[in-house]
Amino acid sequence: MTRLFCIGIVVAAVLFAMPAFASVPFPGNCTIEWYQPVKGDTLILVCPQGDGTKLDVTVLDQFSLPIALQTVTVTFADTRVCEDPISGITDANGYVRLTIQAGANASAGMQPRVSSDYSVVCMGMTLKTATVSIMSPDYNCASVVDGLDYSFFSLDWLKNGGSIRSDFNDDKTVDGLDYSIFALHWLHQ
Repeated sequence: MTRLFCIGIVVAAVLFAMPAFASVPFPGNCTIEWYQPVKGDTLILVCPQGDGTKLDVTVLDQFSLPIALQTVTVTFADTRVCEDPISGITDANGYVRLTIQAGANASAGMQPRVSSDYSVVCMGMTLKTATVSIMSPDYNCASVVDGLDYSFFSLDWLKNGGSIRSDFNDDKTVDGLDYSIFALHWLHQ
């Protein structure tokens, strides 16, 4: 009887301690990748409607097991990136696609693109911090792509060179292809 009692105590202690072994994100096992970037993981296009580049995140623990039903948040450090709070909840596989609903204030002084650090956080753990260049057809962060944005686009028309704010396909010139991308976002809010 004493032996059975001792085994019961040990089992109870293990079960009681189980929450201490709960999964936490392990940044080295997590994946954070831009979905449909303009160029690699360094240049993205954002829109107030959220139909530009997105961020795919898979949160795994130290044993490469998925962490489900947890909030993942991405924040941009540069205040010229005007965004709604960007967060989502992981599914059973630890995966979430974050929709970036934003503009980028590149209107003043003919600034090319907005370069900003960003951080991806889950359960208080920073999964990634990196820098990305951001462009948007919402040049003035008005949360709508309208006539004022078109006037900024027209100022860049047929310009050549690197990092032009209206070069949406990054081919070093602002032409009809860039206009077609701008037109796809017309009146988005």
